[in-house]
Amino acid sequence: MHRMKNVSALIMQRALCREKANHNGSVLVVILLIVTLLISVTVEFAYEVFVDTNSLSNWINLQKAALIAKSGQTLTAPYLKEFKNLSHTSLAETALPVKKDFGTDTFLSIKIEDENAKFNINSIIWQNGLTNPEALNTLQRLFEYLTIDPSLAMAIADWIDPDSEPRLKDSEYGVKNAYLWSIDELKFVYGIDKKIFKTILPFITVFGGNTKINVNTAQLPVLVSLHKDMTELLAQRIIDYRESTPFEDETSIVRVSGLETIGGYLQGKIAVKSSYFRVTSTAVVNEITRMIESVIDTSLNVYYWRER
Repeated sequence: MHRMKNVSALIMQRALCREKANHNGSVLVVILLIVTLLISVTVEFAYEVFVDTNSLSNWINLQKAALIAKSGQTLTAPYLKEFKNLSHTSLAETALPVKKDFGTDTFLSIKIEDENAKFNINSIIWQNGLTNPEALNTLQRLFEYLTIDPSLAMAIADWIDPDSEPRLKDSEYGVKNAYLWSIDELKFVYGIDKKIFKTILPFITVFGGNTKINVNTAQLPVLVSLHKDMTELLAQRIIDYRESTPFEDETSIVRVSGLETIGGYLQGKIAVKSSYFRVTSTAVVNEITRMIESVIDTSLNVYYWRER
């Protein structure tokens, strides 16, 4: 009997031990869950702090880049005024030197491009809404040289002119019936896709004042388009001639070998001095980039401004 009591006591003791162990295990599980939850909350909080801090840093860098890019636009003013006083313009593109140190990992670049070196597509329609046949033919020759369907010049004319008579099928659909304010509008013109737009972009403009093309800065495709008898060889002779002797007046074009006759026909269509320039100011601050693009004349009038 005494022996049975000992066995019962032993069984009860073991049961109590198991119950205590189970209790301790439950407590351990609860503790582990609490620790896991705290770690999760801490990680999430740290991540949010990182994101917020990074976003704030990027915003600050963006604002700084924007201000520096605007400063770059301002820095071009003395150069543009100087261009106005020159007898001729012979640089189609130039990068301005930036001497100011803006700090670590901060850079500024400024590029000036001559808009008078390009063909003004708005010139194919006169102010009275009628077609300018000479300008339209010039645009068609430019497209031909660039192996682009020259009939697209007709679609551009329909986009600009005020009438509703289509030169091509569907070319009057959704047209603007007004001059283009930006080259980007060409993307909406019937028949002009991304490839064509990219091909013609370096050679056309919607700015230029008197629409004359500067023979000192125009690229070969633009020069070829100036006259029906202008060949690639003759256009290259113009480029070779101006490299050593920039043209100081329009009549001096006849001095180029082979242009004795054609040069006379070009009078009134060409210039030797430019007044309109595209200024691209690009600022980089800690890998954050801000670019401002503008078109300004030598009297510092702004015709176009885009920030991106």
